[in-house]
Amino acid sequence: MKSEGFSPPFSEIAPYYDRLMSFINYQSWVNYIERIIMIHRIEEKLILDIACGTGVCLELWLKKGYNVIGLDGSEAMLEISRNRFDYELFKQGRVKLLKSDMRNFSLDEPVPVITCLYDSLNYLLTPDELYSCFKSVYENLKSNGLFIFDMNTIHALQVEWGNQTFERRDGPIHSIWNNVFDPHTRISTLRLTLNIYENGQIKTIKELHQEKAYSLDEIRKLADDAGFKISLYRHLTFKPACEMDTRIMGVAIKL
Repeated sequence: MKSEGFSPPFSEIAPYYDRLMSFINYQSWVNYIERIIMIHRIEEKLILDIACGTGVCLELWLKKGYNVIGLDGSEAMLEISRNRFDYELFKQGRVKLLKSDMRNFSLDEPVPVITCLYDSLNYLLTPDELYSCFKSVYENLKSNGLFIFDMNTIHALQVEWGNQTFERRDGPIHSIWNNVFDPHTRISTLRLTLNIYENGQIKTIKELHQEKAYSLDEIRKLADDAGFKISLYRHLTFKPACEMDTRIMGVAIKL
């Protein structure tokens, strides 16, 4: 979908993304995922994070002793991630960054764990796209490997986000978030405007973001069709997910 004056997602906001998301407790997400890894007795400390963005979670995994691979389709976001790590970490092979499409990617060797966080899978706007991602993940996992992800629910996009406009201020960034939900396609369209106050001047950035809401049954079927055995949980818990949750976690096992 095109919108006059609005750029594609993650093409311009990369330098400001971490400031906008500073309220997210990524450490709790990483700790939760590590519990899942331990429960499944995966000992190899290697993680691929698809839609890795600016690499915040990669850095947290690295501090826990994991080698990390980050994959993202946005060169601008990868550039922020690249600047997060010392060059020696790349030379040692502890950090790798790949520009690729999460719907169709291939690694040199399969990995034991793949993650996809902060509703990145919702950016796949058709069931075929989501299935393609599941299939690519499956093909790049080792046997008994894990795919751990989160997604926004229909309730989140239709009710919590809904049709509304709100404003925020994060230091020098004044942001306007205009959401519109289409109940027929179940796609939420966000027109995001940033006014950044720097050096006595105002810089304006506009990006168009879209997320599709999938039912829990749709997610289960697509993951099952890709070959996974999947469990869905309420976010950061081990309680079964329901449609009234706002965010759910998926734990998919390659059998």
